[in-house]
Amino acid sequence: MGSITYIGLAYGTLAAANELVDATPMEGFDNAALDALLELNTKGLKSTAILALGYRDLKTDWLLKLQKVRAPVQELVTTLE
Repeated sequence: MGSITYIGLAYGTLAAANELVDATPMEGFDNAALDALLELNTKGLKSTAILALGYRDLKTDWLLKLQKVRAPVQELVTTLE
């Protein structure tokens, strides 16, 4: 998959977050089936990734109750001077 795909997924994910919409990029799907369903081949296109968008079910999402774990910024970032 080309880097342009990841740039598009990043922008889409950020735009969704800005609108308070949940989003997750996905790979590993049946590209040929999706291409046929959306008739992408007639447009000279081919699917490489999917960006799923939606809203979580607040009543049944068990992950909402879990404590968020964040690494300290010092472990993630190196400052060059």
